[in-house]
Amino acid sequence: MPYFKSDISVVTRETAEIFIYYKLQKLSVKTVHDITSVLMQILKFAEKNNYITSFSYNDIDLPKLHTKEIEVMSRPDEQKLNDYLKNNLTPKNFGLLLAKSTGIRVGELCSLKWGDFDLEKGTMYINKTIQRVKNFDETAKAKTKVIITTPKSQKSVREIPLSDSLLSIVKKIYNYDNPETYILTGTTKYTEPRMYQYKLKKILATAEVQDINFHSFRHLFATKAVEHKFDVKSLSEILGHSTVRFTLDRYVHSSLELKRENMNKIASCF
Repeated sequence: MPYFKSDISVVTRETAEIFIYYKLQKLSVKTVHDITSVLMQILKFAEKNNYITSFSYNDIDLPKLHTKEIEVMSRPDEQKLNDYLKNNLTPKNFGLLLAKSTGIRVGELCSLKWGDFDLEKGTMYINKTIQRVKNFDETAKAKTKVIITTPKSQKSVREIPLSDSLLSIVKKIYNYDNPETYILTGTTKYTEPRMYQYKLKKILATAEVQDINFHSFRHLFATKAVEHKFDVKSLSEILGHSTVRFTLDRYVHSSLELKRENMNKIASCF
C-alpha cells in the first residue's frame, strides 16, 4: 500500500480514492463507508480552516452499501420453533429462546452468565460481548483470537426486563450453585459466536423450521414489538441502539400479513 504522509495538504482526490481502494481489500464495505464519511468531515474542516484549498471532496465516491434483504421466519414456523424450544430446554435451546424473546446480539448471548440475571427484579444485565478479532501479535500462530469485552457502545450496556413467562422459565433452570457459569454451556467455559451459529443451524433443522441466520431473530423481535404497539423509545433502549431512528430504519420490517391487515382496515374507503 502506498505511503501516506501525515501532512493533510498532500491529500488529493487521487490519494483519497487509493486509500479507499486498499481499505476495501481488507475491511467490509460498511466499515470503509464509515471511515470515508469521517475522512470527508476531516477534509471539510481542513478546507474551512485553510489547511487545504480547492479540494474536490464532493467528487469522492463513498463505497456503496448494498442492503441485504432480511430473512423473515413465517408465523407457523415461529410458533413451531417456540414450542420446540420450550419443550426441549437444553442450554443452547434456552439461549435461542432468550435471544429471540429479547433481541440480544449473538456475542452478548455467548457472554451471558447466570449471575447477569436478577431474579428479584426480573431483569438481565448486558455489559459484555464475545467476539473474534484479528490477532496483531506477530509471534502468535493463530491469525485471530477470541476476546470478551464491553459491548459496541455505551448504549449497549443495558438492563433488560424479562416477560413474566420468560422469567418463570429462567427461575426453573437458573444455576443457583454457580452464577459464574455461562448459560449456553452450564460451565465456566464459553461458546464463541461462530460455534453457536453452527449450532443454530442444527437447532432449526431438528425443529424442522426455516433456516435463517441468528441476526434475523433480532430483526424479528424488533418488528414484532412495533406490531404490538411497543413503545419505540423503550424498544430502542432494549436493543441497545444509540437512536430511535436507527431502530426504525434498520430493524423494523413490516410483514406481508401486517400489510394485508392494514389494507383491509381501509378497504371500506374505496
